[in-house]
Amino acid sequence: MEEKNVTKISLLRFFFILAIIIIIVMGIFIYKLYNEKIEANEKSDELQTQVNNLNETIINLQKKIDNISEAIISNSSIENSAMTNSSNNDAPASNDSTLFTDEQVKTALSNFLELRSSANCSGLIEELVRKGNLNYNSSEDISLNDGTVLTTIKFSDYKDAMLNYVSEDEFENNWISTAGFKKSNTGYLIRSQGGGGLRIYTINSITKNDNVTYSANTTFLIDGIESMKGTDDFVFTVKSYNGNCVIDSVK
Repeated sequence: MEEKNVTKISLLRFFFILAIIIIIVMGIFIYKLYNEKIEANEKSDELQTQVNNLNETIINLQKKIDNISEAIISNSSIENSAMTNSSNNDAPASNDSTLFTDEQVKTALSNFLELRSSANCSGLIEELVRKGNLNYNSSEDISLNDGTVLTTIKFSDYKDAMLNYVSEDEFENNWISTAGFKKSNTGYLIRSQGGGGLRIYTINSITKNDNVTYSANTTFLIDGIESMKGTDDFVFTVKSYNGNCVIDSVK
């Protein structure tokens, strides 16, 4: 009986000691977990602080970059505006007759009248050749059934030659069909045949009416015959085209 009691006491003591050991181990484990959690929280807070500082630094840098970009764009706009204004001030308007001297205006009208007189007697191409604007050999012309002549001159070359003396609008309006010319299907110049007296003009005076408009008084002789003398008055405008003073319109 006493042995059983001793055995019970020993077992109780064993379980008691085991329980204490378990409690101690659990306490140590819990303590360790607690410390690790505290350290983790501290590291997390520290990391979050670093992240916040980094974000703030990025934001500040972005603001500086935006300010620099705005300054560059603003300076560029100012420079471009200044260059544009300078260019507009320096580059004369193409229709401004103040670009030209009186002699240039007179030469432009003189050339125009020579070409018009030549066109009226079917000699325009020859006049352009004489002025050095075209190469032409009439022996290579082909006579067509309608009485016109197909030349070896490209229509584009004829146009380029005329644009030394008249504007494109003046060319289109008065120097194709009204001058006895047309363009073939192959792009060559077709001219009409004919003839007449050649008016030789003398420009007596030119008066400036406004910025682009002039009036001119002229005297002419037909074929140089004194008895066939007459006068013509013109109102004309000039224009800058490819750097030349050309006639834009004539009445």
